[in-house]
Amino acid sequence: MKRLRIPSTIAMIIVIATVAVLSWGCKKQPKCGCDGDALDTLRLIHVNISYDVDNKTARFSVLGDPYAVYYFCNPSEWMSQLSKFEQGEEILISGPYYYECNYLMNSSNSPYYYGMRIYQINVTAVAEYEFGK
Repeated sequence: MKRLRIPSTIAMIIVIATVAVLSWGCKKQPKCGCDGDALDTLRLIHVNISYDVDNKTARFSVLGDPYAVYYFCNPSEWMSQLSKFEQGEEILISGPYYYECNYLMNSSNSPYYYGMRIYQINVTAVAEYEFGK
């Protein structure tokens, strides 16, 4: 019995060490910015829009998630359509979104980063929200 105990103990130690080494490896941090790694894609999501025609900037927050803000990667492409809507109006937006680089840097440097989540989105569609109209 003692002869089998030693090899099985050694095998168990090797298995545990292998699992520990594989799970502790470095994880790839997503590339940030509009040309980075897309986190996901919004598909006609209900948002509150805010834009500045003079400076050609646009941003929105998803209804039901006030702790995240999305900035347009391509606001000048959509400014003519966005200007049809009032500031703060509820509209529908689609497109892949990415981490904003400053947000990603700040959140990765602190284990307790509780700031507003900031993303950038490459908008592919804008539509009027017609429910109740």
